[in-house]
Amino acid sequence: MHVQSSCDSGGLAEAKRKNRNLKPIYKWTKPILKKGYRQRLELSDIYQIPAADSADNLSEKLEREWDRELASKKNPKLINALRRCFFWKFMLYGIILYLGEVTKSVQPLLLGRIIASYDPSNTQERSIAYYLAIGLCLLFIVRMLFLHPAVFGLHHIGMQIRIAMFSLIYKKTLKLSSRVLDNISTGQLVSLLSNNLNKFDEGPALAHFVWIAPLQAVLLMGLLWEMLQASAFCGLGFLILVIFFQAWLGRMMMKYRDQRAGKINERLVITSEMIENIQSVKAYCWEDAMENMIESLRQSELKLTRKAAYVRYFNSSAFFFSGFFVVFLAVLPYALSHGISLRKIFTTISYCIVLRMTVTRQFPWAVQTWYDSLGAINKIQDFLQKEEYKTLEYNLTTTGLELDKITAFWDETSLLMLIMGELEPLEGKIKHSGRISFCPQVSWIMPGTIKENIVFGVSYDEYRYKSVIKACQLEEVKSTKNNSSDGPRNSPVIVTNTSSFYIFYIYVGVADTLLAMGIFRGIPLVHTLITISKTLHRKMLHALLQAPMSSLNKLKAGGIINRFSKDIAILDDLLPLTIFDFIQLILIVIGAIVVVSFIQPYIFLASVPVIGAFVMLRAYFMHTSQQLKQLESEARSPIFTHLVTSLKGLWTLRAYGRQPYFETLFHKALNLHTANWFLYLSTLRWFQMRIEMIFVIFFIIVTFVSIATTGNGEGKVGIILTLAMNIMGTLQWAVNTSIDVDSLMRSVSRVFKFIDLPTEESKPLPAPKNKELSHPVIIENMHVKEENTWPSGGQMTVKNLTAKYVDGGLAVLENISFSVDSGRRVRLFSFKPYPTQKP
Repeated sequence: MHVQSSCDSGGLAEAKRKNRNLKPIYKWTKPILKKGYRQRLELSDIYQIPAADSADNLSEKLEREWDRELASKKNPKLINALRRCFFWKFMLYGIILYLGEVTKSVQPLLLGRIIASYDPSNTQERSIAYYLAIGLCLLFIVRMLFLHPAVFGLHHIGMQIRIAMFSLIYKKTLKLSSRVLDNISTGQLVSLLSNNLNKFDEGPALAHFVWIAPLQAVLLMGLLWEMLQASAFCGLGFLILVIFFQAWLGRMMMKYRDQRAGKINERLVITSEMIENIQSVKAYCWEDAMENMIESLRQSELKLTRKAAYVRYFNSSAFFFSGFFVVFLAVLPYALSHGISLRKIFTTISYCIVLRMTVTRQFPWAVQTWYDSLGAINKIQDFLQKEEYKTLEYNLTTTGLELDKITAFWDETSLLMLIMGELEPLEGKIKHSGRISFCPQVSWIMPGTIKENIVFGVSYDEYRYKSVIKACQLEEVKSTKNNSSDGPRNSPVIVTNTSSFYIFYIYVGVADTLLAMGIFRGIPLVHTLITISKTLHRKMLHALLQAPMSSLNKLKAGGIINRFSKDIAILDDLLPLTIFDFIQLILIVIGAIVVVSFIQPYIFLASVPVIGAFVMLRAYFMHTSQQLKQLESEARSPIFTHLVTSLKGLWTLRAYGRQPYFETLFHKALNLHTANWFLYLSTLRWFQMRIEMIFVIFFIIVTFVSIATTGNGEGKVGIILTLAMNIMGTLQWAVNTSIDVDSLMRSVSRVFKFIDLPTEESKPLPAPKNKELSHPVIIENMHVKEENTWPSGGQMTVKNLTAKYVDGGLAVLENISFSVDSGRRVRLFSFKPYPTQKP
């Protein structure tokens, strides 16, 4: 299969796109991985999304079910609409996932039979040891073939849910009444879309463990009961205590997260207002005041962030420190009363490893996922039920505008809003013929070309277009490329002198925590990384406020808000715990390899090429995955930029009836992001399946060599096979976690780009040419203290002023001269043009 670019079309391309999900080993991703390893990827290299994943199709599907819910019930539930859209496919993949998880419960049974075959008194089973080994290896293969398609399918469903709800929220935003919009800020909407909807990307895969984990625990306890009788419940009892401990921690964490959500919302509201009005902030020298205000909110937020992080750390630590106690408590009572064989010891260890993962990791994650998902669905449901504005009915018998017995309290602006339908009168009706020409008081330009702003979604009329170009004196605007919100699209990760200090700080902090022992090892790490996040936010905010307008004009509001919302949330929440898990897993792997190497040195020799294969495969995958994450991040910013733009020009959109056109533009941005995200998910699954294949091959070799060379040492066989399963299972987890760490570090890199913005002070002002205006602007004017030199009235004179928005750009003001006498006002218009865009 050749690489299908996003520009391809036709039935053959569509057939290939539909074929992707039918290939369980994801061979169709091989061309993009090969190209990404050899050279930089372009957007033209990204596959088109299938029709089933398009925003148009998914939004129409969910909107139809939501309208049905609104029409049929007094208390409509968004979850019912989601259930009718996605439930059956969600359950199908859940059943496949369960079948893959069940194989983990059967593996220890075969492991115990293999160990028992080395008992000198059990010569009968020795003859079938090879068959048992074949069965054990086949279970690993079956698990691989079930697990990966199920997880990928559930991630795919989560992506579809997010896309459908993204679109539904945007469409609702365009319909909200002005009364509601007055109480909703851009920051709140960004938080709703970013922080809540992102939970659905991986949520469906974890959600199934809310029923898989209990069934798995019952099955495991039945198998342990067969071996250890009532003693098995001692280990389970300890795990139940751990669950109660985790539940208590979970309640604390939810309390802190709910309190913190309000603080985050306050910070994002102020930040978004600052970004939208950055010119006014700079004109009135409010940079320091805005920075102090936002940092004050950030301080309150970080207090709760630290508390939540510590709670999450202890919750995660419960998994790593419970393993030994579970096995010890399960085996000891039975051994004291009945004695115990090596077969039962190693089989119990294997069962307890699976039981510990199920009870202390998968089940709490599933419960937390359901809690977060239902909370996000309820928030979105409340938003979708907010009051909408009412469009005015056209009256063709009226040639103009008539106010019929209107009763209202208004000012000039409110009257105009009333005419457009943005406000409702207390009494009476408004009649008009259906044609309104609207010119807002605040200038508004949508992101795009000059031509797109003029045509504005209607049929292209060349005469009208050229007339507007001429009237606005835009004939001489040259065609130049538009600047994206995150710099050059295909630029590598930028690491400057400033950012290298923080990277060094991170790794020093990580290395320092390795010196500590036990449960306190992770606390310094978590504290250090949150402190780094605090520093990065402060420096990013300071750099943004001190950057010149020539730099800020190249950025888009959506991209900036994305840095302060999603990327800072990653630095606060995900990165500390993910790095901690990675360190713990690496230490477990190293410890297991050291132990097994003393018993059987060839295991160490076999581990070296396997670890080398893991490292090389990871390096091969990372070349492409880093680029795909970069493209995915760049594709995410236009979504929020379009949302911010639509909110600022909402009255204009409604006045001219361009909501469908802007919905189309929003869906286009969503589809571009979906194409990048889906391809990243696919290549990630390709990588994870390959490392699973390497593990299966390694385990097959170790199993058969152990059976052939160990002789009558059942203890050695038990240790070798048990640790081999533990080494490779944990190593897989560690490699996947390292991928997560690298992916999360992309957020750090994006923050560094803002920290390294040029500052206004870094560029000296050019020497003035006019001798009359030769004095530079200073904060303290010494002439005030001199007698008879300071004028009694204010006056400003500007001569031959030429101004550009960006270095090297066209002059927006050229040779302008004017004067302002005493007593006259100078009005400031907040206007952000797009001078670099082509007509």
